[in-house]
Amino acid sequence: MNLRILSSLLPVAVFFGLSRVAPAWAAILGGFAVSAMVFGLNRRQRLIGGLTAFGFGVVAVSAVVGIAWQSEKAYLASGPVSDFLFVPLYLVSVQLRQPLVGGIARQLVPAIAGHLRPDAALFAWLTVVWAVFDALHGAVRMVLLAQLSVGEYIVWSRVVGMPLTGALLALSGLLIYREARRRGGPPLRQIMTGAEV
Repeated sequence: MNLRILSSLLPVAVFFGLSRVAPAWAAILGGFAVSAMVFGLNRRQRLIGGLTAFGFGVVAVSAVVGIAWQSEKAYLASGPVSDFLFVPLYLVSVQLRQPLVGGIARQLVPAIAGHLRPDAALFAWLTVVWAVFDALHGAVRMVLLAQLSVGEYIVWSRVVGMPLTGALLALSGLLIYREARRRGGPPLRQIMTGAEV
């Protein structure tokens, strides 16, 4: 998980570095090339791979627009646009009784989340919470993108977003773990040591 999080920061780091020394089109192309490599690394699992492909599609469109307009901000708009586009995905998944949070959790930590039904009420509620979070996160990032320089946006959007995202991830994980334990799931120690359940 840590490697995945770090790999998701690489395209931004490459883009930011190139934007200091190269024209907009080169910075966007460099950031997009690294995004393509990260996409290739993270597309193995069916659901997570599909969501990664969806996000990569938004980045690809933003890269084309950014290069055509010579606008670094058009490329960076892929972040808040993705936030907004994921909101209906979350909500539709709840309507279909296949909440996204449940699917993702069951792929990432099957030893824990596998003790809950795919349509568990907790998964549905957490999916709605993530939809609200993405809507607010996207709105804040859009405001920052409009008001700040490219460099300031890259820094401040992460200063604002990463702690909140991390806190919501931790809360989601804790609630899922507690519910799994309540339904007979193994203790965390047992999962970490690889002991038989």
